[in-house]
Amino acid sequence: MVSTQSSAGVAALKSWLVQQALLATPVPRIAARFADDLLALGVPLWRAHVGISTVHPQIESIGLTWTRQGKRQLEEFEHGSFARIANSSPFYDAVSAAHVLAQARAEDAQETVIPMIRHRLERGEGPQSYPLLAEFHAAGGTDYLCFVIVYGNDGRLDGSPGGAAVSFTTDRPGGFSDGEIAIIDDLLPAFGAALRVSADLRKTRTLLETYLGGDVGRRVLSGEVRRGSVEAMSAAIIVGDLRGFTVLADTVPRDQLVSMLDDYLDCLVRPVETSNGQVLKFLGDGLLATFPFEAKEPELVCRDALAAATAALQRIDALNSRRRQDGMPTMTLDLALHAGEVLYGNVGSDHRLDFTIVGPAVNEAARLEALCATLDVPLLASRRFVDLAGIPQHFRSLGRHALRGVRAPVEVFALR
Repeated sequence: MVSTQSSAGVAALKSWLVQQALLATPVPRIAARFADDLLALGVPLWRAHVGISTVHPQIESIGLTWTRQGKRQLEEFEHGSFARIANSSPFYDAVSAAHVLAQARAEDAQETVIPMIRHRLERGEGPQSYPLLAEFHAAGGTDYLCFVIVYGNDGRLDGSPGGAAVSFTTDRPGGFSDGEIAIIDDLLPAFGAALRVSADLRKTRTLLETYLGGDVGRRVLSGEVRRGSVEAMSAAIIVGDLRGFTVLADTVPRDQLVSMLDDYLDCLVRPVETSNGQVLKFLGDGLLATFPFEAKEPELVCRDALAAATAALQRIDALNSRRRQDGMPTMTLDLALHAGEVLYGNVGSDHRLDFTIVGPAVNEAARLEALCATLDVPLLASRRFVDLAGIPQHFRSLGRHALRGVRAPVEVFALR
């Protein structure tokens, strides 16, 4: 039976969880405080763990492990991690069973599903089936609870795999009481709601940054989405393209083509991001990246862009060396370095926008990149870029050349 004092504590914790949902408090802070407060309410927690699914190119889920002794360990699990625990953790069976239940109820259910599994470790339940529970039992665990919070969409369950799983372990003889389980059960919907808001915000940020870039993602999330809303800015520009990809696309098996493209583009993306640049978009087998001048002096920004470009070429050389050793086809990366004023913001139709840069400087950079193949060099820089970078000894002039769409011939430079 729950005391009046415990009832007040449960109500206070529930109110706090609702506030965290409104604040979109990060998952680790919510989970740690939730376990701390359960312990303060008299629930004899020894260990707790929260795992929540996410949407990320490399990360499948995040988890927080809490112990009464003070452990607060945050972990990120790569894709495929969940499948790999199939034979070792009760989490796998609990989550799988919960989603089977959710799918069965998807047609008419408009309430959340939070099933519970229980293993009374001191009675021998679980250790024989799960190595993880055998480990807990050997360390003194007596009772294990696992709840799975299944998320729905648009006001109903739809059988999709998103959700959270929470486990609670005690080392008290006799395990959890019915009243203590009731307290946990009463609080879990509010706990799950707080987790979901935080996780969904994290997913949204990740998706925007993954598909749009860090700065653009933050701007879009903050509401900069009005068509025609642009700002003028000066920046160094990199345009990159893989020479020979179109020809290879007709000869390389389809299952190898995308993997090959990813490997080559990664050689440029990482140096750009490491050098404080931003990849604005992929252009098929190429990309467009910027290095805004607002962060520091144009000379230093242009040198960052040059460092990114030279690092990318080195990475491409190393990749090509490995591919040749393995008897695989190779490609050349063509890069153009330019600088100028661009318009940065929302461009598009009334219902489909692109947050990008436009202007003559962008067009000139693209034409400069196309000249790489003609001159048979992997990198070309404009006179403006070379002057701003302030290190002419790193470049050699290739003379003046006509660029399509540009009225006067321009002087172009290659690396020495």
